[in-house]
Amino acid sequence: MDDDEVGSEQARGLCLALEAAGIGAGTLWLHYFRMGGEVGEVEIDAYLHHALGLPRLERDLLARAADELIDHRAGQHALYSFEVRADARGDSAGGHGEMTTGIDRDGGSGEDPDGAAGAEGKAQQ
Repeated sequence: MDDDEVGSEQARGLCLALEAAGIGAGTLWLHYFRMGGEVGEVEIDAYLHHALGLPRLERDLLARAADELIDHRAGQHALYSFEVRADARGDSAGGHGEMTTGIDRDGGSGEDPDGAAGAEGKAQQ
């Protein structure tokens, strides 16, 4: 799965998670921006409508922002890039039925099960 496909799948999952939680794109963007996101609100809206691709780092920051806004009682959350890649390989960590994350709910960063996001993410930072 190439990065464009991963981004498209992340956007789809993010839209589903936001819709289930009743969170609008403007609310997501504001929280993402406060976290250090560099993409504008119009571009985020275009990404959510599959009209624009975003770099993996920005997509994962959007997923983190959404996770912080979503009420986790429903168990739904936005997908991180390593989860989409794991799902494409058929690993259980990336399944859509029970979406799990490498981010613990206390705000700490968990380990990526296959190391894919860790090494690449550090290189992009």
